[in-house]
Amino acid sequence: MDAEQEKIALDKVVRYHVYDYVMREGLPPTIAEASSALARSPDEVRASFQRLAEGHILVLQKESGEILMANPFSAVPTPFLVKVGDQFYYGNCIWDAMGIPAMLKQDATIEASCGCCSTAMNLKITNGSLEEARGLAHFAIPAAHWWDDIVFN
Repeated sequence: MDAEQEKIALDKVVRYHVYDYVMREGLPPTIAEASSALARSPDEVRASFQRLAEGHILVLQKESGEILMANPFSAVPTPFLVKVGDQFYYGNCIWDAMGIPAMLKQDATIEASCGCCSTAMNLKITNGSLEEARGLAHFAIPAAHWWDDIVFN
């Protein structure tokens, strides 16, 4: 296996680990956690995170290179709290918050706020469908432009 094939293979392993970890723990792993779990050096994991970010799989924190987003999951608290059973997750936006129960194939409750008036809004996803609720979900940017500036910097 040449060096490029080794990077591709490592990236697949790292990507699987990141998503397996976040689905179990509620937050993505740190470089140190992934390094330890995968028996790879922190530099190898950091480089893999970077390649995955370049492929729009992850979004990294600028200063540290740690994961900020493993879409649809956020590594930091957001206004989009998703409860699935006894586990809690944060979505990066309302779209991602609704994507979490779809990805996990489980029922969920989403605590958010109305995109119109900011009133508390609780959404329920049951059997893969959004139950009727009051409020407005607002998508400020068309999906085709989300990666233009994924964190609104």
